[in-house]
Amino acid sequence: MRSTTTLLTFAVTPLLWALPQTALAWGWGEHCKFEAERAAAIESKGVEKVVIRAGAGDLHVTGRADALRIAARGKACAPKQELLDRAQITVRREGNVVYIETDLPQNAPDAGWNDNEYATIDLGIALPKDLPVEAVDSSGDSVFEGLKALQVNDSSGDLRVSDVAELAEIGDSSGDLEVSDVGRVRLTDSSGDIAIDRVRGDVEILVDSSGDMRVESIDGAVVVQTDSSGGMYFEEIKGGVTVNSDSSGDIRAASVGGDFTVNQDSSGVIDYERITGRVHIPADKRRGRHDDVEE
Repeated sequence: MRSTTTLLTFAVTPLLWALPQTALAWGWGEHCKFEAERAAAIESKGVEKVVIRAGAGDLHVTGRADALRIAARGKACAPKQELLDRAQITVRREGNVVYIETDLPQNAPDAGWNDNEYATIDLGIALPKDLPVEAVDSSGDSVFEGLKALQVNDSSGDLRVSDVAELAEIGDSSGDLEVSDVGRVRLTDSSGDIAIDRVRGDVEILVDSSGDMRVESIDGAVVVQTDSSGGMYFEEIKGGVTVNSDSSGDIRAASVGGDFTVNQDSSGVIDYERITGRVHIPADKRRGRHDDVEE
């Protein structure tokens, strides 16, 4: 197995420098007395997957049709020079997989934690558009766009996913989530609002603990396995819409090409219109409506 690590401290490609330079989640205040650019890159020939492990800081991953390298660039920020020196980006290759990681002082095994003992890196990554990405992001806002496929686990901060050709598989702990222009969606969400639109295949929401959900312009079917709280709104769904279990919050469906089914609903109003298939909802939610409702 061949392993290659490249760590650079200068601009690696014009494409890389074009990535957004933002500092959204952690800011540049008193905890950012020391700053430094960080950059790393590696050739993409023969690579079949990119794995990203990002710590504190914002993350922006962009697939480009003209990219020939996998390149990462960021700005490290810390309250002390010694902490800044330990905040680095590494890119290494193991076989046909490239790993991109941020190495931060607070992640060391012997690290303590207080307000003045951490560093952040706001990270931008450019890679060829035909590569799938697997990512773990601990904190900060994240953007993923222009990818073949995506598997991401995000701990905190807002998350935006767009222009993914195949499956976008998302685990999101907190923060708002936006998904658009993807092939298929499978997600688990703990808290924060969810907005999903323009999906070419099916949408499966395994768990949504809290926050409102809006799902629109879906070519396939939509299934929500478990929703704890918050309203749900579905519109322009070519397949059916199924909600297996909902604890609280209103449910509204409009312009559904298949069946509209709610198997269990504890509280909240269920409303619907322009349902092509049949409507299956609990008897106590019918409120006198019997049009197209299965008894």
